Parts: sequence; structure tokens; C-alpha cells
Amino acid sequence: MKSNNESENTEFLKRNIRKIIQDKRDSLLVLYRKKASKIAAEKFFNSVHYINSSNILIYYPFRSEIDTTVVIKKALKDSKNIILPRISDQQLELYYVNDPEKQLKKGAYDIMEPDTILCRKARISDIDLAVVPGVGFDRKLNRLGYGGGFYDKLLRLIPKEIKKIALCFEIQVVERIPTYENDIKVDLLITDTGIYHP
Repeated sequence: MKSNNESENTEFLKRNIRKIIQDKRDSLLVLYRKKASKIAAEKFFNSVHYINSSNILIYYPFRSEIDTTVVIKKALKDSKNIILPRISDQQLELYYVNDPEKQLKKGAYDIMEPDTILCRKARISDIDLAVVPGVGFDRKLNRLGYGGGFYDKLLRLIPKEIKKIALCFEIQVVERIPTYENDIKVDLLITDTGIYHP
């Protein structure tokens, strides 16, 4: 357990790193983001984890995040099931989505989320591959979230044997992410220029 001072220091560092990375990511040209998103997605499609998966938990891109719609479209084309989250009561609810254009609407924080009337609910036990968001990562596969704690709660509920993969731009990878003991790492980190293994 960290002392109060250590926790405050960790939070301060996390906020600073979060701001630096988000500013860098926001400054990337749209054309570069599109191209880099496709490159990272191709690496993901070639992974054994994607090839062997059936039910993929993924997120809809927000602001300057890597474009996960590339993955969503291809996965649906490959007859895989897509599970997207929706924020409800400070936690994430999961839903199957098979037609993003018709089944999504703006939700919390203006993020596109499943329409509960049009989508079928999914369970954590349905997931066999998870693609998780993050502001930043380090080479040891530590993850820095957005500060809301939504994915921290969800990742703790996903069984260890289910692979957790992150897709991001290389500029989001830093030397060290400050962590707490119970923070969950990703199992694989894929960027536009590299792949980081455990």
C-alpha cells in the first residue's frame, strides 16, 4: 500500500503525463492518424489473438484516439462479434453491436455508445479478446487511463487468460507509467511502428 504522500505524488505524475501525451496526440495531423491507425490495425489483424477470437470487446474512438472503427468494420466483415461499452452508473455495461451506423448514439462525454434499445446485452464471460483504450503506455505494458476508472474496474473483472491488447500511436509510449499495485497491465501493445510483448 502506498502512503498518502506517495499516492498524491503518483496522481500528480499521472496527470502530468496524461496532459503531455494528450497534447502530443491532439497535435498529430488527421492524415497521419488515419494512416497510422491502418498500420496498427493490420498488425492486429495478423496476430494469432485476432485470428482465433470470436467475441471482441473494443471501444469506439474518441477525439484524437487511434481509429478503432477500422478494426470494428473488418471484424464484423470477418463474422466476428463486436462488444462495445456504455457508461452507466459509474461503470461500463457491455452490448453486442453488429451495425455501428444504426445502433450507436452519443452518450456520456459525447462518446458513441450502444443504443440499449437496439443492442443485445453482453456479459464479461462472453469476451474472448479485449482491445482496451489508454492515454499512454510504457514498454513494460503498464497502462495510463483517462482518470475516470471505468476500465480499471472492468479489467479487474476480465479473467487473466483473456488477452488484453492496446492499440495506440507510438508517441503514446513513454519510458515509465507510474502505477499502483492493483493496476492491470495489457498483454500486448501494438503501435504504428512497433509491437511490445511482455
